Order: sequence, then C-alpha cells, then structure tokens
Amino acid sequence: MKKVILVIIALLCVSGILADGAKYLIIAPDSFIQALQPLADWKTKKGVKAMVVPLSVTGNTASQVKNYILNAYNTWEIRPEYILLAGLGTVVPYISSSDDFFADMTGNYQIELSTGRFPCATISQCQIIVAKTILFERMPYMDDTTWYLKGTTIVNENNPPDPYFQPDCRYIRNLMLASGYIHVDSFISTAGHNATSVEDAITEGRTFVVYRGWAVTNWWSPFNVDPNRTNNGYKLPIVITGTDGPTMSLSTSGYLGDRFLNVGSIINPKGAVGYFSTTVLDANPSTNMQRGTVVKGFFKAIFEENICCMGDAAKRTKFVIDSLYGIQARYQEWNLFGDPELNLWTAVPKPLTVIYDSIINPTPCSVAVAVLSNGIAVWNALVCLMKDTTIYEYGNTDSNGIKVFSILPQDTGTISITVTARSCHPFEGVIRVLPEGIEERSTLDATGTTLEVYPSPAKAFFTLRLPQSADRSQIKIFDVSGKLVKEIEDCIRQPRNDRTGKVRVSLKGISPGIYFLRLNDEPVTKKLVITK
Repeated sequence: MKKVILVIIALLCVSGILADGAKYLIIAPDSFIQALQPLADWKTKKGVKAMVVPLSVTGNTASQVKNYILNAYNTWEIRPEYILLAGLGTVVPYISSSDDFFADMTGNYQIELSTGRFPCATISQCQIIVAKTILFERMPYMDDTTWYLKGTTIVNENNPPDPYFQPDCRYIRNLMLASGYIHVDSFISTAGHNATSVEDAITEGRTFVVYRGWAVTNWWSPFNVDPNRTNNGYKLPIVITGTDGPTMSLSTSGYLGDRFLNVGSIINPKGAVGYFSTTVLDANPSTNMQRGTVVKGFFKAIFEENICCMGDAAKRTKFVIDSLYGIQARYQEWNLFGDPELNLWTAVPKPLTVIYDSIINPTPCSVAVAVLSNGIAVWNALVCLMKDTTIYEYGNTDSNGIKVFSILPQDTGTISITVTARSCHPFEGVIRVLPEGIEERSTLDATGTTLEVYPSPAKAFFTLRLPQSADRSQIKIFDVSGKLVKEIEDCIRQPRNDRTGKVRVSLKGISPGIYFLRLNDEPVTKKLVITK
C-alpha cells in the first residue's frame, strides 16, 4: 500500500502548461488545493487538461463561481467540459437542489457541462475521495477481476407494490447481462433480503449498485445500509438511487450519498467512488415513473450508447428526462457526487500493447503511436505526450489504432506517454530524448540488458546487437498499425562464443516504412526505418 500512496503523491505538477485553458476545472477552498492537485495532475497526464482554482480567485459566492466558469467557457482557448466542485455546500457554494446552476452556460436551465461534487467538509475527506478516484482509474484492482462483471439491483417494495420498481431493475439487469456480466443480484424486500445482503455484495465487489424504493436521508428498512460496514477496498462501485425522497444533500452531511464517498481511508478504502441521486422529496406516483426513467437512462447511456464517463452519463440521462417530459423540476433534482470525468468499468480491464519509438533526438520529428489490445487495434484510445512545460500533445487513435504527433523536443530528457481506452488498463511509459550523434541504446527488460539496432535507416538488412545475458532471444517486428510483419523466434548468437552478440537480419519481403522492434515481449520498443 505504500507504493499506492507514493504513486498518488508523486504525480507530476503541470500547472505551468495550462495558460491556454483546461477541459477539467476544479473549484475548491484554498485549503483543499494541495489535496486536489494529484487528481488534476493525473487527468492532465492522461490527456484531459485540468486546473485547480481556489475560491480566493473565483470568489466565494455561487454567482461569482458561476461567472468564473461562464467566462472560462466563453473565452478560454481550451474551454471547460467538466466541472468539479470540491466540497459540501458548507465550504463550496451551492444553489437550490443541484449543481446545474454552474453547468448551464446559456441560461435555459439545461446543462452544457458535466458536473460533479465531492461531498467533503474536511481536507481528510477530500484526500480520501481523491485517492479513491485516482486509483479506481489509474490502477484498477486486478487481484480479483470477477467484480468487474457483477452488479446489484435493489427493490424496496411497499404495499401495494410499486408498478415501476421491479420492471426498472429488471431492465437494468438485462442490460448488464447482455453486456457480459456474470452475476447481477436481484435483492427485494419481499424475499427476505436486507441491508446485510447489500453490504456483503459490495464487500465482495460490484461495479454498479442501483436502488429503487423508498428513502429519506437513507434507504428505508430493511435496506438501511451503513457504508462503514462494507470492506471492499478498491473494488469501488457507482451507486444510483431512484427514490421518492432525497438520499443526498448539497449542504448537509450525514446523508447516504456523502457517507458512501467519505467512508474509509487512503489505506483502507471502502464504500463507493460515485453516487447519483435526487435531492428532493416528492412521493407522487408519476414522480416515481419519471425518476425510473432517469435511472434506466443512466444505464442505457453506459451500456447501449457507449458513454464511458460518469458525468457524461448523468448529463445524457438528464437530457432524456427533459426531452420526454419537459419538467424543469424533474431535470434539476438530480445531482452527482464524484468525479464527472471518471472513466467507468463495464468489463475486465484489458491490457494495452503500445508500440512507439522509445528514443528520439531533440529535433523536429513525428512520433507514431500504435495501440492494440490482444492483437486488435484500439480505436479512440486517448494518447498523451508530456514533457515538463514544453510538450503537451494529446489525441485519439484512428480506426487502425494509430495516432501520429509532430513534436519538437527542446532539450534532452524524458517524455511521458500515457494511453487510456474504454475498459483497458491504462498504459504509462516514457520516450527518451537523447542528443544527436550518441549511439542509441534502449533498455528493454527488467534486468537492465540492452538491445541495439543499426543501421537505421536500413535497406537490405540490419544488425542486432543482443544483450550479453541472452544467448537466445525472440525478436518481433511490427508495422505502425501494430501488425506483426516478421518474427525471429530463436535469434541465436552466431557464433555462440561471439560475445559481441551481433545478429544480421534480412529485410527481404518487408516494404519500406517505419517499423518497431520488440525483444522478448518487453513493453519498450525500438524504431527501425527501412528505405529502398
């Protein structure tokens, strides 16, 4: 766990590269800024420029905060798409029953931005939610991967039964099962299920927990759960609550929503990483139907419309309820606790294979990045290159899994490369910038041995100089699309007593172009240019 804490603390500080704006705007009390900076740094590193702005800059009133966001939206070169208000209403201002006030850029009550709130009142609570959020995205829990394919639905019936609760949960279960889930709980009060059933399921690990029933402040008995009784570590769910009464408050602590996010510690996390619910009491039967539409719409956005960010799914389902009923109160009663840009898991995270030139010179150059998973090109993967304050380039891969950047490193050092994609384990690597004229060496395995490739550009053949510790090595050559074009399964030193380790490789049958070499399936690659 020490490694986990160090990873969070050690993320790069990137505030110097944000003068032209930010996609992700975090607004918080001045005392929370340091606790939030690791979240902003991670978002920026993966290609979502983030900025933390204290209330001393925006102003302390809701109108001042709104005007700051509105000015950023209208004037920044890179304008906000995500807004995070880091604090309960006691420390960050709020208006009425939801944070839509801060996301409505045109004045018609409909939101243009995806917005979330961290329901924290103290620095310690803020640090806990930040840690949950970063580790959920950056280091997904892989010791038990079955939890990524499990969900929970909960129905708390009254007498007579509500006509919407069970059908709504059945619809959601079917979406999950159709998407490959292996287990979805179907808890219902009339079948003897209770709070312990839910707490045990969360402890075992669930991606989503949805409740349809009765509630004020907490879910009603027998489902009056206590998030503190969960023990799920970083197997953190998103909780969606569609009830007659509020289970979250923007201004008051002690509701189920803030308890789910604030519970646990950095060392022993528990509870949830996101909570989407209403903040208004209304027990009319028609309201139950309309709130069910929102709950179903949230899951339809994720599983059928392929919306993978939590705040975007919430914004989408608010649009659905508005388009169907046009009732402003129904639109504005929903609020999100958690990171609005949080990337959701709907499958076991797949490994990413990222092929790129791991050594470049400080000259104008093109960096081609190929992204694959299990040998298949990954479309729309987000790739980000970052070097201190001098290089910040990001973009998405095409249908061939390729993204090409044109950059000019101004000095030597390292460029971080970060790749994220839906339901894929994030990839983090480096590109080394070495002075021109220095013989290129690329460290390709954990023992520190090296592989050398020359000449480059090459024509009819090239030479490998194998690591001294490897009498036998496997060499794979990929094109820029990630396709394997040549494989040398048993690359043996010739002669065996030749300690130079040189091996001559024919290029017969390989067309001119840019290729990448990999030694023994290690993650770092070496570029080879072939000319006529």
